[in-house]
Amino acid sequence: MSATIITMEEFKTAAQQAELAARFVRRPVSVQVLWSESDAWAADQLLSFGEFEAQALAVAMAHAAGGYLKTKITVTFDDGKTYTARIDLAAGDELCFAHHCAAMLRHYETAEGREYYGSMGPDALVLIEFVQGVDFGRAGQLIDEMEQTAALAVTQAKEQAAAQAAANEQAAKQAFNADIERLASAQEYAHLTRIGRAGAKDVAKNIRADLKKAWPAVKFSVRCERGGWSSSVRVSWTDGPTVAEVDALVNRYEGGRFNGMTDCYEHNASPFNEVFGYVDYLFTSRDRSPALDTLAKAVILQETGVAVTGDENQLIEGEFALTLMHRACYRIGITHTGYQLDGQPWTPASESEQPDMAPVTQLQPASIEPKPTFRAHRVADGWTVSISQGDQLHRFEGLQAHSFAEACRVAWALLMQTTPPDDDPDGGQPLPVAPVAEPVNQTMQGAEAPTPTRAALLGDYQGRVEAKRERLEGRAGKAQDESAGRHAAVRSILSWIVPGQPILVGHHSEWRHRRDLARVDHQMGQAVALARKAEHLAQRAEAVGQGGIASDDPDALAQLQGKLAKREARQQAMKDANRAKRSTYQAWQLSNNGAEIRRLRQRIEQLRALHSAAPIEQAGLAHVRG
Repeated sequence: MSATIITMEEFKTAAQQAELAARFVRRPVSVQVLWSESDAWAADQLLSFGEFEAQALAVAMAHAAGGYLKTKITVTFDDGKTYTARIDLAAGDELCFAHHCAAMLRHYETAEGREYYGSMGPDALVLIEFVQGVDFGRAGQLIDEMEQTAALAVTQAKEQAAAQAAANEQAAKQAFNADIERLASAQEYAHLTRIGRAGAKDVAKNIRADLKKAWPAVKFSVRCERGGWSSSVRVSWTDGPTVAEVDALVNRYEGGRFNGMTDCYEHNASPFNEVFGYVDYLFTSRDRSPALDTLAKAVILQETGVAVTGDENQLIEGEFALTLMHRACYRIGITHTGYQLDGQPWTPASESEQPDMAPVTQLQPASIEPKPTFRAHRVADGWTVSISQGDQLHRFEGLQAHSFAEACRVAWALLMQTTPPDDDPDGGQPLPVAPVAEPVNQTMQGAEAPTPTRAALLGDYQGRVEAKRERLEGRAGKAQDESAGRHAAVRSILSWIVPGQPILVGHHSEWRHRRDLARVDHQMGQAVALARKAEHLAQRAEAVGQGGIASDDPDALAQLQGKLAKREARQQAMKDANRAKRSTYQAWQLSNNGAEIRRLRQRIEQLRALHSAAPIEQAGLAHVRG
């Protein structure tokens, strides 16, 4: 019997081999690729384990810039057992099946990993024990080297991506600046003002110019609003082009969008915005006239064969007629060339179905009344004022005034039949003068006929005040009715939306749901605006005749003289009180009251001259030249 002598190093190596033999009880033999997002394998393709690991590493290294390719595989071992797993191949994720298992075991060796797998139940611990018994051979020994190579590839990919992003940003900035230079000199935008990053008021002017060029015969209301940190512009009109057509033109003035996911506004100004301005929000609304409703009824009759009766509960093909009316009006456009339906020329089925409304026509320059031009100069103690308007010239001489502006004001008042003084309760808006019957008394034969004055022709002032109050009340009632109609439209739209129903993103109903919500928001905004308008008009109606003293009131002189007498009596009383005891009234009280007395005296003189002047018909003939 002989003994073999070995060294300590040989003993340790033999011990490690024995430990590995006891630990590793299985080796992977083959891999079946069930499916993969990579084109490297076909479905259900069978490969040897070494071949699959090499291909998987190549696929992972090709995706160093980001993302990963999901791949589901079934690995067969030499002991007949199998393991099915999904691996995410990428340089920054999993490199191969051996790396997938090594990452799993590495995580299990941490305290967090042990807690995680312990919470997953006994099956998870059985899986860990199964993977610990796998001998990956050379692939397992090269895991550290593969990770270093992958990390270097990821770093290089990030550097290349950053360099490419910087180059793209520089190119985009150059293209952005080039577009700004091109737009600044483009003839197609010669009608717009180059305002840069100006306020909403200047942007509204450019929007008006764009709308006037596109639809010169349609009257648009463009109003700018400012609230908090945002600016907005509202565009409204009646009939004319469709909302989609106007949106396509004016939406380029919007400098960003509100992101509901982040609950913040995202600015994204374009080169056009940098030249011609932008606002944060743009709102458009199209009002409907009865004539447009008639056209909508013709569309419904033409497409469904059912006439709209006006009943709010009428159903046509399972939908409310009011809803179909809204949709039809949204599709109808009115231009100077005729009617359009869905952007195409359209004519109602028969002449009897056409509304009594002519297509929009171009405005002729002759129909626009020219603005008046004033010229005035002082002659002796008075003023001579010339008012030219178109081919007419009106001349007024001997006017008493203290300034150029006041002389022009008096002359214009003589020409327009009214004078809007500071005491006018209607802010200078003229009241219509009622016609006066011809005088029945006859002048004695041979006697000179008396010259009528303007005071004799003022007519029934109280009747004119009542007439104006009735007009304002009628407008208030009309606005209130329109507001109620908008509320009814909102209720009709919401009747098709289940309360609390979220928008189903990706569903075929998403577009319609968003459109209906936008229409509800628009209609409700219009309803509130009309209600406020009705309230404002009602307040104006209550205030008619309750303000100051109007110049076209026959009793205006008497009222002003009574007011002057009270002021003079108060002035004298304050002076007497100060003589009895100094500083009873302050100097500013005396000076303010004195200024009011002087104003009233001046007003009385002007009104006396105005009421005693000859009627406009006679004075105008005497002063018209050319």
